[in-house]
Amino acid sequence: MSQSKQNKITGVRGMNDMLPAEAPLWAHLEQSIQSLVRAYGYQQIRTPIVEQTALFNAWIESNSSLLSFLQGNVTAPFKDSSMLLKNALLPDFKRYTAYFLPSFEPREEDFWGALTDYMSYFCVVDAAAVKTTLPFISSQVTRQNDLEFSLNVTSPDSFNQAIHAFLAPEKISAYSMFPKEWEVLRIQFIEQSLRLIQNPYCSPTSAGFILSKLKSIELPEAVKQSVNEAWNGFQKGQLNIQKKEPKKLKINRPLMVRLALGALGILSCVFLFNWVFSVEDAVLSITPNSSLTYFTPRERIYIDTTLRSEKPIRSTVLSSSSSNGVNYQIRQAFVNKKAEVLYTSLTNGLNDHYYNPKPLGDSTNNNTLEGTTSLAEFNGKSTIKCKNSSDYDVLIIAFNELTGSPVYSALIRSGATQSYQLTKGSQVLFLPGKQFSGSNKIPFNVWDYNFDQAMQQVYTFSGGLSFAVVFRGDWGEEFSFTNPYQCFKLNP
Repeated sequence: MSQSKQNKITGVRGMNDMLPAEAPLWAHLEQSIQSLVRAYGYQQIRTPIVEQTALFNAWIESNSSLLSFLQGNVTAPFKDSSMLLKNALLPDFKRYTAYFLPSFEPREEDFWGALTDYMSYFCVVDAAAVKTTLPFISSQVTRQNDLEFSLNVTSPDSFNQAIHAFLAPEKISAYSMFPKEWEVLRIQFIEQSLRLIQNPYCSPTSAGFILSKLKSIELPEAVKQSVNEAWNGFQKGQLNIQKKEPKKLKINRPLMVRLALGALGILSCVFLFNWVFSVEDAVLSITPNSSLTYFTPRERIYIDTTLRSEKPIRSTVLSSSSSNGVNYQIRQAFVNKKAEVLYTSLTNGLNDHYYNPKPLGDSTNNNTLEGTTSLAEFNGKSTIKCKNSSDYDVLIIAFNELTGSPVYSALIRSGATQSYQLTKGSQVLFLPGKQFSGSNKIPFNVWDYNFDQAMQQVYTFSGGLSFAVVFRGDWGEEFSFTNPYQCFKLNP
């Protein structure tokens, strides 16, 4: 008896219920008081709703599927048997259950069904708790996608079997249910599926099947345009699809063996002839004080051959700083003289600040870097839609590799979406930071290691009609961007 009294839910003292007969009178009193206090400049605030924990416990105990979920046993989708989703206290209940959210446990041979059941409970869990599951779910989903699609397709039939398994109905249903907090997973899946169209064994029928499956998913804005354009191109017959299986060459093996032996003999004779005379030339060309005197003739030839074969690279390589605080840079200069001057100014400005910190300039509302032209004035043939979903402001620097050509720039602030035009072959840098200064020496007042890394990564735009990129990353963590169709290629 005492236990039943202890578990009985009672009202909170000082918070009596308002009955229907009294509600209109109380509403009239509230409106009168609100009108009076507004006249004196007061504003409304909202205080938290207070309820006993036992009430939420009762809700859970009355719903068997919810109770099983919070105990870590998800065997069936959520059913709102207690009408929880229509209760005014649902937001408070979500914050309450967030602390009990179990980890996802995939079922053998039913991964997507288990994930769908798991996601059906997100309607009664706080969104912040859902976001915390992303890293683990991401690794699980990536591993499952790799298992479901085989790259060792050898014919159109095997390719069709692979894409039907990869785009199974239960998988499409799961991706359609992905919450907004998991948008990055949906974008990655759509990009991976679109790349399948470029497979040599993809027929027009297969391409239509892939695009129809993708259109059945609620597409994020970052990739919706790419999918719609691919679908429209497919319907008009303008989509570039490999329609025939690559022809296999017939090889005459006895003939090839004889030719290979003959070529090997000729190459051996040429190599011996050149080696004898190159050794003699190498020995004679070395001065007495040369460091090459410490190497044998064979080693000298190897060194000379290696140096001749090495080509300069575009990427900036930073070594460890020396005793005088100077970072050594080895890179190929840009053909565009203005771009080279700007890049050198940015590099020297950052290096000077690292070893001789000075007060930085004030932040500016301008979106263009000093000494450059607004990227909005770039008259290109390809449209690039840039969505900044990161915590960073991203400075885009673009130019053509022509002597005397202008350098363009634009700042895309965190949360913003902008569209620009580029031409095939344009060189592009994506520099992340905060508190944009607009200076061509130190463009941001706040930056981290992602800025230094981005300075070393110069991309070439491969051209096309219309593309989209998405910038991602939390401050102080890894900054990256999604690049559908791989329209931006990192320079070697």
